[in-house]
Amino acid sequence: MALDLHYDLARFKSLSLVTTSGIFGSYSRGLTGTGGMNGISSSEYFQSFYFGGKFSLGIRISKPNKRLAYEIRPLNIYFGSKYFLYNSIMFKVHIKLDSLEN
Repeated sequence: MALDLHYDLARFKSLSLVTTSGIFGSYSRGLTGTGGMNGISSSEYFQSFYFGGKFSLGIRISKPNKRLAYEIRPLNIYFGSKYFLYNSIMFKVHIKLDSLEN
């Protein structure tokens, strides 16, 4: 589960500098295998709850008369409990569902 706040920091015509900040929570459970390791002969069950925050920064191209918008986010940082730290590059395609005037 996550809660995000998306915001356009600056806009110039169809180009926007966008940012996202938010929080998330995740519950994981499952079974770890032996992994083929010597000396480990049984699997173990695990369950854990993780929580943390996230931040991203990117550029969006959205022309008013087009149904598609494109977004590149070279900076995505996720951090949280139990030493969780993750970053990635993200590319998004947005499809506008509202009707466009001709």
